Amino acid sequence: MKVNNNILAIGLVIAIGISLFNFYSISTLKESNGEKETDKTYIKPAPLNNQKDFNSAQKNMLNNPLTPQMNNNSGPTTSMVFNEDVHDFGSVDIETENKYSFVFTNLGKEPLQISNAKGSCGCTVPNWPREPIMPGQSGEINVVYRPNKGQAGKAQNKTVSVTANTEPAITVLNIKALVNPVSE
Repeated sequence: MKVNNNILAIGLVIAIGISLFNFYSISTLKESNGEKETDKTYIKPAPLNNQKDFNSAQKNMLNNPLTPQMNNNSGPTTSMVFNEDVHDFGSVDIETENKYSFVFTNLGKEPLQISNAKGSCGCTVPNWPREPIMPGQSGEINVVYRPNKGQAGKAQNKTVSVTANTEPAITVLNIKALVNPVSE
């Protein structure tokens, strides 16, 4: 059965026309409601009852590309800068404790409150200051990396996600290491 190219072209034109009509209708509806194209409404989530709910909500925000990266605190935001956000341990042995401190400074005008720091796997454990860091003051995120047998002979890249009252709310730190093979 031979399909006429004119019929395909007409179908394509109709599909494009319908799409443009729908786009125009949505734009007109927004304008009639007093919204501008740049206006965005964000619904504040319900309060969370425990750490498990918080972690679940945070994962949902990170996994949803339509959700803005907003901070978890309803208070004022500040900014922090790290002296470095990547550290390379070089060659390390399995089951050793490799420690590093990421130093940061609160450059904003509000106290900096870190609400969470989480390693990308169980072998990467961060510790962070629980008390607010005042403007102009510095602090440290201490990270311990303990490579396991499954990582032997491989280059490793691990992350620590730091959640604070900053924009963006999450800052990612990176550690690297080459885990020595197991000698037998």
